[in-house]
Amino acid sequence: MSVHSQHDGLLLPGLDGTNPLGFLAALGVLHLLNTEHESHEVTMSWLSKEGIWNPVLYGVGQDQKSISSSLAKQLKCPFTPSKKADCVRVKRQEAFDRKKSERKRAVDELKKQGLRGNERKAAEREKLGPIDESLNKLRSKWLAALRRCVPSLELSLGKHLNATCSELREHMILALDEASLHERNILDLYAAFGSDVCSQDKSDQMLATKFCFITGSGHQYFLDTVRQLIENVTADRIEEAVFTQVEPQDEKCSMRWDPQEDRRYAVMWSDPTASSNKAKTNWATNLLAYRGLQLLPTVPRSKGLFTTGWSDDEYLAWNWPIWTGAISSWVIRSLLSHPLLTDESGNRNALSALGVAAVYRSIRVQVGNPPLHKVNFTPSQRVA
Repeated sequence: MSVHSQHDGLLLPGLDGTNPLGFLAALGVLHLLNTEHESHEVTMSWLSKEGIWNPVLYGVGQDQKSISSSLAKQLKCPFTPSKKADCVRVKRQEAFDRKKSERKRAVDELKKQGLRGNERKAAEREKLGPIDESLNKLRSKWLAALRRCVPSLELSLGKHLNATCSELREHMILALDEASLHERNILDLYAAFGSDVCSQDKSDQMLATKFCFITGSGHQYFLDTVRQLIENVTADRIEEAVFTQVEPQDEKCSMRWDPQEDRRYAVMWSDPTASSNKAKTNWATNLLAYRGLQLLPTVPRSKGLFTTGWSDDEYLAWNWPIWTGAISSWVIRSLLSHPLLTDESGNRNALSALGVAAVYRSIRVQVGNPPLHKVNFTPSQRVA
């Protein structure tokens, strides 16, 4: 670890490392600035202040506006697609969605008939075969139109992380062909999304990262939300989110990684369904946090897809470290996957030897039943 005085670095008071959203956003800031500053390595430590941990950057100077502009440049925001191209995207997406609804109605009708065995298979081939063929063609046309309306390749995978493993593999190969040692952002994001060898049971649909909290409830989708964030976030909004302790004022377009968005009755003082009591978020922080996923890849294991830092022995939870020495994103990658972070024994001496000052944990909870459900993080707890 590099030795720096805290006075040498740049404090980011707007990001709270005890909050999953704030920690992910700090990772995103570090990774984006390292992409911008190829001539030297940007590093990061954490500073405890008033009960929270704020990130401190080294190697970026002190010009907040310049740094915010650099972050906006790397994020390619705000992005405005061609009106004509976006109109085509919307129409093709609507056509695809209509065909999906038609297939669902056909499936429901078949279920009502109570067919079994070969009779059922024959009926499915007859009724669903033509619909599926048309559905595949419409999806291809929609994705082609989507590709012309997004600033980054990974957003052309669809609205949600529900592509087939074959589609994910094709996108990964394309990103691999364009990647280099210093330019691998798209490839890292695909690795964070999932693996082309881990699919849902009885289908070729990809398994998604444990960080995928939005799956269509309230008409919000993982990748589509990111696309909308890139269209709305500006350098000024990034500066405000990172360098000031501003209260969240934005609605919708959230990745749902902030525990404050958990609106269950049991954790609220007042009715969470009231129009005056809607969950608020910060779009810029959410977008930065999305890019923090580049340091948290998924890997295939015997039990399915594993997401860096997650444990699911008794409950599904994410564990992350806070460190005091200035370290690079490459070292952070290794630290985030260290088995001591999810070790229930909490070996403080071993963690301290790694420069870890604290470990926090948030549990992933589901409220309601699919498809009308919400996924949230619980408020974090210090576990080491």
